Amino acid sequence: MVYYQDIMLGYVTIEKNELKVRDYTLYQGYYCGICKSIARRIGQIPRLGLSYDAVFLALVLAGFEDTKDTPKLEHCITHPIEKKPVIYDNAAIDYGADVMVILTYHKFLDDWKDEKSVAGFAGKTALRHAYKKLEKRYQNLCTNVEKALTKLSLLEEGKSTSVDQTAEAFSDLMEVLFTGFLEGSSLSAKEEKQTRVLAQLGRALGRWIYIIDALDDYEKDMEKGCYNPLIYRKNHLDGMDTLLYQCLGEIAMTYDLLELKQNTEIVENIIFMGLRARTDQILRERIDTDEQSI
Repeated sequence: MVYYQDIMLGYVTIEKNELKVRDYTLYQGYYCGICKSIARRIGQIPRLGLSYDAVFLALVLAGFEDTKDTPKLEHCITHPIEKKPVIYDNAAIDYGADVMVILTYHKFLDDWKDEKSVAGFAGKTALRHAYKKLEKRYQNLCTNVEKALTKLSLLEEGKSTSVDQTAEAFSDLMEVLFTGFLEGSSLSAKEEKQTRVLAQLGRALGRWIYIIDALDDYEKDMEKGCYNPLIYRKNHLDGMDTLLYQCLGEIAMTYDLLELKQNTEIVENIIFMGLRARTDQILRERIDTDEQSI
């Protein structure tokens, strides 16, 4: 299946050269903060699946808070010599960590069911207790994640010819992840409105992630005989540039409706520069054309 690979591949990244040093330090602090949160509260195994996509989620959700983050410099296992910035006491970071654990558990579970993978069995067994604890905390989130993954799995197993249909199913998953942070909270009218915008942003971003990954893996999936909606699509790669740029436009328009109090410089760098740069790169690499334009 494609879903786990999509969410973990790290397409949602910054354009580093366009970030101020302090913002890049904060960005690193969120990444290391999620990694440390997983290790501290869950264990070491889920850290293997960490990507910068989860950082974007945490940055957006923390953007609604008034409290400013102050990174601390620390050593870690992967950086024993040079200290790296880490952010603690941030609920959005802990939520990003929890999301990674939930997805990692489903990845291992899927590997065991589909391939009887030894690693899948070991991973799901190791994370089962942690997942059950998260399932109690995020009952609706976990239920809706499972529903979204089942829907996507059925479409992929049925060799759906519609990239719109499969991307829409993946958007269901992203909507769940972007709105699950506030599960059980009592929201004001303004907060409910912003939650609806978060749902739209998650859906728009999910559509882009699914399609960009399908394009990126097109040749590899053909060679390996793996499912990819673009292989079964009538026109294959025709019009992919227009489709992807439309996705970016929808993401940008939805973001403009958010009322973030902080992290805007980093979030806007990702949305307006990072996603565009990644799109341009993959279009150049995967489609034989001299120029890509909107």
